[in-house]
Amino acid sequence: MANINDRHVELIKQPIFILSCVRSGSTMLRCIVDTHPNLCSPGHLSLGPLCANLYATTYYSLGKLPDMETEEQRDQLAVNETRRVVEDILGRYTRGKGKKNWCEKSTVNIDYLKILTKVFPQANYICLYRNCLDVAYSSIKFSPLGYMDELASYVQKHPTNLVAAMMENWLDKTGKLMAFEQAHANQCIRINYESLVQQPEQILAKLFDFLGEPWDESLIESIFQVPHDQGEGDVKVWFSGKINKDSIGAGTAIPLTAIPDQLMAEINGLHQQLGYPTIEALYAEQQGSDEQTLHDLDLNDFFQNRFLQNTAARMDQFSRLRGVCKFAITGLKGGIWTIESHSGGLTLKEEGEPCDCTIATTYGVFCELIDGRKTAVSAYEQGEITGDGNVILALEFGRLLFGG
Repeated sequence: MANINDRHVELIKQPIFILSCVRSGSTMLRCIVDTHPNLCSPGHLSLGPLCANLYATTYYSLGKLPDMETEEQRDQLAVNETRRVVEDILGRYTRGKGKKNWCEKSTVNIDYLKILTKVFPQANYICLYRNCLDVAYSSIKFSPLGYMDELASYVQKHPTNLVAAMMENWLDKTGKLMAFEQAHANQCIRINYESLVQQPEQILAKLFDFLGEPWDESLIESIFQVPHDQGEGDVKVWFSGKINKDSIGAGTAIPLTAIPDQLMAEINGLHQQLGYPTIEALYAEQQGSDEQTLHDLDLNDFFQNRFLQNTAARMDQFSRLRGVCKFAITGLKGGIWTIESHSGGLTLKEEGEPCDCTIATTYGVFCELIDGRKTAVSAYEQGEITGDGNVILALEFGRLLFGG
C-alpha cells in the first residue's frame, strides 16, 4: 500500500469539485478531503459564478479587441484567462498549504456546470446525494431566520408549503446532477451521504482510489482534529468530534400529507434511480421503529374522549371558533379525525366529511406536542406540522389542541 505521506512532484492539473444539493453533507465531505495530506479544500468559493463572471468580463473586454476576429478566438481567450486567474489563486493557496491539489465544494456550482467544464475540462467530480426527505427537513430546520439564495426562489414559489419548496429544490438540483454524472461518467464518482456516514472506511477508500490518492484508515481519526479553513456551510461540523449518522431518517418528522402528490411521484422516481426507498417506504420503516419504542398513545381514545373532555373547560376562550378541522396524522398508529366546533362545543365527525382546514403531522411529533416535549411553534418552524385550507382557522384549532 502506498504511503499516504508521499508527495507528487508537480501540482495535479485535475481539480476536484464536490457537487451536491444544499444540506447533503458537502461541508463534512470537504473537511474529509481537506484532511488528506495531498489535498486541500477551502470554504465556499463559489467558483461557478466567479468563472462565469470572469469569462464574461474577458469576452466583452479583451475579446472585443481588433485582433479577436472570430467567435472561436474570443471564446478561447475568455476560457484561458478565466482558467489562468483561478489556477493562479488556488495554485498559490494549495502550495501555501503544502498540498498538491485543490477541491471546491460550493453547492451553487451545480448551476454553473457548463462553464466549469469549459474552464476545467479534466476536472474530477464527486457527486454527493442524500435522500429528499432528510434534505428537505434539514433545509427547513437550518433556516429559522431566512433562506439561503439557492432556496429563496423556491420559497417564493411555495410560500404556504415550505416542504414543497425544499423538495422542488432537491428535485431540480438532483436531476441536474444525475444528468451531468451520466454525461461525464469517467470524471464522476457517486457518493451517497447515508453510505458515507454509515460505512466511512469503505466509501472513502473507494473515493480516494478514484482520485488517484493513497488511502489510510487513520485519516478518519484526524478529520475533526486537524484545523480546516472555515467558510459558509454546516456550522455543526465545527462542533463535531466524529462522523455522525444520527440525522439519517430525521426527515420522516415531516407530515406525509405535506408532500404534494406530483412531487411525491417525481421524488420516488429519482429515489429509485439512486437506490433509495420510496418516500412511503421510508415513512413505514422509520415510524414503525419510533412508534414501537417511544410512544403508546391511542389516538382513537384521545380524539373520542380526552380531547373533547380536556378542551371543554377552555372553550370559553374559543367561543367564536366555528368550522370543521381535519387532523391527518401519518404513521402506523395514525389516521384521520375530523372535529367540528360550533355553538354547542366540539363534535367528532365521521371520516370523509367536508372540512374547512387540515392540520397534518406525524404520530411521533403529535405525541411530543400533546405531552409538552415540543411546542407547536417549533414543530411548524421545522416543517413537522402543516396547515392547509383556511389557515387562520387551522391556527385556532392548533391553539385549542396544543395550547398557546
